[in-house]
Amino acid sequence: MATSPDGPDCERVNTILDQIIVGQDPSAEDEQYFVSHAEDCSPCFDSLEKQQIFIDFLGQHVARKGAPVTLSQRILARVQGEMA
Repeated sequence: MATSPDGPDCERVNTILDQIIVGQDPSAEDEQYFVSHAEDCSPCFDSLEKQQIFIDFLGQHVARKGAPVTLSQRILARVQGEMA
């Protein structure tokens, strides 16, 4: 448990969150640490709860745009053009 919300333990939680955000799966050790730290650290728990509320809000109010149907064809054409 960290002594402050900016302590090294909380910083490790932030690092794990950053990895998750960019699509990296945390190691089993990091995952266990993340869960146990969030249970023990009030500032991190509050922060995680607020982040989840924000993520849920975005999921409900921000539509994801799909890639244009022709995107893959344009990429392949460009790659083939550069390889020629």
